[in-house]
Amino acid sequence: MAVTRAVGGTWPPDGIARRFLALAVPVDVRDELTRATAQLRTRGAELRATPPAGWHVTLAFLGEVDPAEAVVATEVAGATLAVAADAPAPELVVRRPGRFGDRVLVVQLGAEPDHALAAVVERLHTALRAAGLAVPDRAFRPHLTLARARGPRRVTARDAAGLRLPTSRWRPDAIGLWATAPPGSPRPYVVESVLPWSGSTAGSAAGPVAGPVAGPVAGPVVDST
Repeated sequence: MAVTRAVGGTWPPDGIARRFLALAVPVDVRDELTRATAQLRTRGAELRATPPAGWHVTLAFLGEVDPAEAVVATEVAGATLAVAADAPAPELVVRRPGRFGDRVLVVQLGAEPDHALAAVVERLHTALRAAGLAVPDRAFRPHLTLARARGPRRVTARDAAGLRLPTSRWRPDAIGLWATAPPGSPRPYVVESVLPWSGSTAGSAAGPVAGPVAGPVAGPVVDST
């Protein structure tokens, strides 16, 4: 399993950082969703929008891990993809807007074939735990985080109902090891490693790959759900 590794600038440091394994969003899908959710980023918007350049589908949240543990996570992800190499990556489909409680506004995603991505994620989580990494024990719900509550302003059902999303779909071509930058950094994330997903269409997920993910940041916006 080929691994591309490139770290931009001085982040992440040669030490502990908040890391996770995730799928990038292709540029064309990201552009469609950016247009459809423009009201979340207008001046005076009540919710704290996440920067589109950092949108991703979290597969496994690793928490605060050091570089050695990050290497282990990458190796485990590569081995998991090798097991699934005989079949193409499942296609991801934009389903509907939704929310997690009153704190997070999301795009809910589906997978075709049904449950195919969940099966890969379950295998990944099992292998990560066997390797000694503490992966949260919660149900996998594929999504993109659009915005979070700001102060007393909570995410409501009306916020989700007010969005009209395109019926976008894509087939991921890689899993990335992402690191979250601290507050005040010029970019929200760096993609440290990229592992190609064999059987997927090359270039189908032309989103962030190895190197820095540009975009404004107003504090850590890591998706840990």
